[in-house]
Amino acid sequence: MTAATLTRTEETPAEASPGGRIGPLVYPAALPALAMLIAGAIGLTRPALGWDEHATWSAAARTPGEILELARTMDGVIAPYYLFVHVWTGVFGDSVAAIRAPSLIAVVLGAGLVGELGRRLFTPGVGLTAGLIVAAVPQLSRYAQEARAYGMAFFFAVLATLLLHVALGRPTWLRWIAYGIALTLLGYTHLMGLLVLSGHVVAVLLRRDRRVLIRWAAMVTATLLLVSPLVRLGLAQRGTQLEWIPPMDLHQVLIAPGVIFGAPVAGLLVVGLALTARWARPRVLGELAALAALPPALLIAVSFVTSPLWVPRYVLVVVVPLALLAAVALRGLPGRTVVALVMVVAVGFESQQVVRGPAAHGGMDFRRAAAIVRAGQQPGDGVVYGRIGTWSLRAGLDYELRHGPKPTDLLLRRTAADAGALEAVECPELTCFDAQRVWYVGARHPGDPMADAGDALRAKFEAEYRRTGYWLLPLGTIALYQRRTG
Repeated sequence: MTAATLTRTEETPAEASPGGRIGPLVYPAALPALAMLIAGAIGLTRPALGWDEHATWSAAARTPGEILELARTMDGVIAPYYLFVHVWTGVFGDSVAAIRAPSLIAVVLGAGLVGELGRRLFTPGVGLTAGLIVAAVPQLSRYAQEARAYGMAFFFAVLATLLLHVALGRPTWLRWIAYGIALTLLGYTHLMGLLVLSGHVVAVLLRRDRRVLIRWAAMVTATLLLVSPLVRLGLAQRGTQLEWIPPMDLHQVLIAPGVIFGAPVAGLLVVGLALTARWARPRVLGELAALAALPPALLIAVSFVTSPLWVPRYVLVVVVPLALLAAVALRGLPGRTVVALVMVVAVGFESQQVVRGPAAHGGMDFRRAAAIVRAGQQPGDGVVYGRIGTWSLRAGLDYELRHGPKPTDLLLRRTAADAGALEAVECPELTCFDAQRVWYVGARHPGDPMADAGDALRAKFEAEYRRTGYWLLPLGTIALYQRRTG
């Protein structure tokens, strides 16, 4: 192969070259997918299910009718995901590995699609490098290992972006319909994923083709009509669904790149490389830059103007255009490419360890908490829960003890499924129990590990019980009380 041929291969988009060997068509997608599979599978079950994952398990364990009833009051926009996990766990079970498997599969496929997108827009080498960068990003491993909708939203966002460029290259109605289907699935997976449209519209407008614009607008309109029931639910539940998001401030803006990547130095490294990208067709770079910048910019702007909406994982897809731009900057420089990939892996290694910690998914280490209760419980034992995140505390212990005996839930009056909510209905006085032995499971607060019990429970424990066991976890408190005699 001549030097001229090598140069031409580097500068010509792969989709423009007819024929060719099968290797360059396959490895840009296959190798990143394999790398992501390895990264995502390592430590997949090490973290216990976290706060939000308990919501997934609690909802998915219900009947479809109960899931739809829950959607009327809470998590309406995630109801399609809950229905999917309900079917999935009905087939594959609800072990930690099984309930997280859809996210892992989705992110693995998404990483492969990044390679294919890079191959189509640039060269096989660019696609391969971009896909490997994505596979090395700690935040992708994090959401490949979480039983929530973010991994699937990442996949559908990348798929929609790929199908958009397929349709732009040869704008047939069949290709536009495929793009519209991917967009609709993205909206039903996670509404915030539709922020990719802010980048897509730039790619469409830069074509300056009226027919392309009309067909794109038709697909977007159809998508918005199809997901409009979720939009209405989301707007109605916004006050209760998103009240936990902190107010937007300049600090969150400044740290956004590092938080999105899950490792500040890795994020800055990729962004820095992306800013140096050069290509013979600068329009493509502009389209990717828009997809990288506009979704987070819009979410941040709305959060400043209205109530807070900024959650970095909502715009996880921006890792993709940044990785592609960074890969373009490294094209034709194999030595520097290897060094850059090694650096991304190295500077993200600590974060990779953190996201695989026992309690990395939020809340206490529920697996350890359940082990403590399992080892010490006796027939007739009861359990009560702290006041913050009670629904997750209850679901967490129920999940970990689902295959064996567990203490009686002393305050429970109606299960969350019967109540059509995430929270169960408890005895309003919180003192309506007289069991001989009572376990307490609550969140741990700095300075006072028992603060989450609340005044009523603490007063009853102090007056009627003596504490016979006490375990302090990083974010949780476990205590065992024995009724006083005499």
